[in-house]
Amino acid sequence: MKHLRTLLAITVAMTFLLGLTVATRPGEVRPTEPVRCEPTVLTTSSGTVTSSSCDGELASRASSVLDESVGGVADILDIGSTQVAWLKRVDVVVPSSEPELVGLVGPAFADMAGIAIRDGAGQWVVLNRTRATALTDLELRVLLRHEITHVATRDLTSDAAPLWLVEGFADWVAFHGLGLSLRQAAPALTSNVTALPTDFGGPGRDLAYQQAYSIMVYLESTLGERGVVDFFLQHASMSAVDLDDVDVPGWREFLRKSIG
Repeated sequence: MKHLRTLLAITVAMTFLLGLTVATRPGEVRPTEPVRCEPTVLTTSSGTVTSSSCDGELASRASSVLDESVGGVADILDIGSTQVAWLKRVDVVVPSSEPELVGLVGPAFADMAGIAIRDGAGQWVVLNRTRATALTDLELRVLLRHEITHVATRDLTSDAAPLWLVEGFADWVAFHGLGLSLRQAAPALTSNVTALPTDFGGPGRDLAYQQAYSIMVYLESTLGERGVVDFFLQHASMSAVDLDDVDVPGWREFLRKSIG
């Protein structure tokens, strides 16, 4: 951008000194220069947001709530009996194109608004520029807190851990303290549940996420906030959770009373 501004200044100066005109001739159509998107990094006390200059609005929105989101996740995890050791810092990336997005998260997750990824170099929260831009400020905050929870608890979570536990807990942290009712946060819920949700990658994905979240809300009603954090930390390293520890009939009754 600095180079481009310098070039424009020189061009204007040369035009003035040589007495040239930059006006187009009648009927002449001047070619439109393609928009140049430059890499941009916004830094906060709790991380960075890397994007292109063409996605500056989304990057600015994300950076404005990044510190609050990291702090909110840290406060909730600190409730638990076991302290979660993590950097309390998150780097967010907004890929500038669909191929770049797919290259980072893979084709299976490219339609999601955000996803936490990890490789040998570290962890990031990747935002889908199309999906994330359409979110309200509240929805963006929920998304960031959800993905930051995955970053914070990754080292404590088995790859084989039940998705209802991993995703439900991340949603519970994300919605914590927002003052939303269960119906507002999970509008697709019904009390007609007979088993724990499993369809997190198919057509029932949205409902599965909402059911998983409601399980955590149910556990909070019986265990309290600290109990939910301890429950997650106790079971996240396992490949299965004893159904007696969840109490599906109790969850179903809780939903019936909470949402009808």
